[in-house]
Amino acid sequence: MSLAPERRALDNRPSLFDHASGLHALTPDAPLPDGGHPYPDDADHRGPRPSGGSFSVEQARAALAAVLRAHFDGPGGSLDELHEDLRALDVPAWAIRPDVLDGLPWLATEPARETGLWLARHAKDRHPALTGLCLLASSARPEDVPLVRTLGLLRCLGPVAVAVLETIPGSAGALVWLAERSAQLTLSRAIEAMCRAEDPVAVAWLLRHATDRDPVAGGHAQRVAQAVRLADVLEDGEADDGVVLQAGRLLQAMAGEDFSALRDYDDACRALAAFAVRAAAVPPVLDSLASATALAEDLTSGHAALLPWRPGVREATLERLRGLLTSARAAEVLAGAARSPDPVTRRRAAWARRAIVALPVVPRFPSRLPEDGRDRLAIHVVVSDPALPGRVETRPLVNGQPVVARAFRKGRPHPPEQVLSDLAASGEPREVRLAEAYCTEGCCGALYVTIVRDGDTVVWRGWRDPASPAVELEPFRFAAGSYDEVVARAVDDHGWEWPARTVAREVRRSLREDPGLLAAWECEAGFVYAEADRQDEMHVVFWHPREPTWEEDRPDDEPWVQLQWTVPIDDTDPGGQAARVLDWLRHNDLKSHAKVVGGSRELAERLGLPWPHWDDDYEE
Repeated sequence: MSLAPERRALDNRPSLFDHASGLHALTPDAPLPDGGHPYPDDADHRGPRPSGGSFSVEQARAALAAVLRAHFDGPGGSLDELHEDLRALDVPAWAIRPDVLDGLPWLATEPARETGLWLARHAKDRHPALTGLCLLASSARPEDVPLVRTLGLLRCLGPVAVAVLETIPGSAGALVWLAERSAQLTLSRAIEAMCRAEDPVAVAWLLRHATDRDPVAGGHAQRVAQAVRLADVLEDGEADDGVVLQAGRLLQAMAGEDFSALRDYDDACRALAAFAVRAAAVPPVLDSLASATALAEDLTSGHAALLPWRPGVREATLERLRGLLTSARAAEVLAGAARSPDPVTRRRAAWARRAIVALPVVPRFPSRLPEDGRDRLAIHVVVSDPALPGRVETRPLVNGQPVVARAFRKGRPHPPEQVLSDLAASGEPREVRLAEAYCTEGCCGALYVTIVRDGDTVVWRGWRDPASPAVELEPFRFAAGSYDEVVARAVDDHGWEWPARTVAREVRRSLREDPGLLAAWECEAGFVYAEADRQDEMHVVFWHPREPTWEEDRPDDEPWVQLQWTVPIDDTDPGGQAARVLDWLRHNDLKSHAKVVGGSRELAERLGLPWPHWDDDYEE
């Protein structure tokens, strides 16, 4: 085996390290534009690879082991030859990671380290570059940090570079450096590594900057809160404005996760209570008010309401947050935000104002049944912070407790348009789905209840989750008159909507009442929606020529495509905007203005519609 750098001119492309270094020199304190795209090797990785998404980690391990075995055990192959053999591997980039090489006999040797350094420094393709980093994962030294962290600036190499840095003693500063210059997946991996490091440098950065740029996922937020001992920091009373702001964001992220990381955070009650105290003592800003709003809603109708609170502490925490949100200082901040030239800032202010007004007094109902022995129903519609990924949730409360959060931790409650009309009770039992797992019902289940009217009583019974053997919720019995009033009031209440959501509701209703509107263009309506974190647009999803038949016993061989039309929406009259959208649909073929999101590629091409590109090499 030869370790001499016998480099030949593979082509005129720069190495990935030189590519990253050059871009970094132009933006030394920020992430590389578009994660370093275009990469020098993009031509070799464009389009789906033959193995596609079905490629397994075991296949990657076998393929990489075969090439490395031939190099290390063979008759002196050159590094250039190894580079070309790795470059030619039919292995998706996501499958080349350090654990794939675990247990291979050459990893702990000095030749493996030198080979890894050479590949990392000179590779012109992501496959040999990733392999080089993997070889360094068990042998990297402090002097290798500049090489590894520079490669980590490239989005396709970032997560593996983080894994290598984590193995180098004293590398917390390098993880901070890379986190400050990365986004999304690499940033998340760097945060996870810093949480494990238990290094003062990492802890200090996490406490003040973990949520500065990109929203942090709930599970990551939980790990950060544990790593920095968030509850202790807040209770000590020494937390300054910046730390309080970060604390609110972390708690909001945990509460906003589909399965609520707050329920898994041992110090959640202490941290929430201490945040309410500290947030009221520092000057409010829009971010901290947004966190306080979201947490107050969760304490009322979400998973936070079900934490193991000591008597009276939840109510006191909620009242402190309510006092902050209804204060003159908060009103002044929200009024200023409502005049901001930034549309997201204006929408957050409008969302917070609506949510604050809608917050009920807690406890709204007694924990025990009233004298008539009937349960009490309330329905809260909760909209997520427009600055964060999220959705609209319909949260039923029975006797003051959120029933979906009690029984289901795998996904969020359905939005109003998907569930409210189904809550109407009749003498015929009806099964209603209240929530679905964040993946899909077929994967991890859903929450169902059967609703039936029995004389002057409405009964919720037969709770079930197809993915769980039992749902631990008792039957509920409501007085039919008050039940009907609560449901009717929720159906008629659109005060939580923003303009795009109102336009979507009106367009959805019109397409339902007049299916011929799209049929004239050989199309069939699917669904119309507006997302909470994209409040300046509405989406119409539809089928051509019609929605396919999904039942296995009714095969449908007719080709079809699913398309999506995105419509910009502003803050002017929603009714007028909906009328203009419907008038446009009457006079224009929607297919020519939409993008394909699924179906038959052949049919899409016959229609002259570009087929979407889905890259099998997962990056972010």
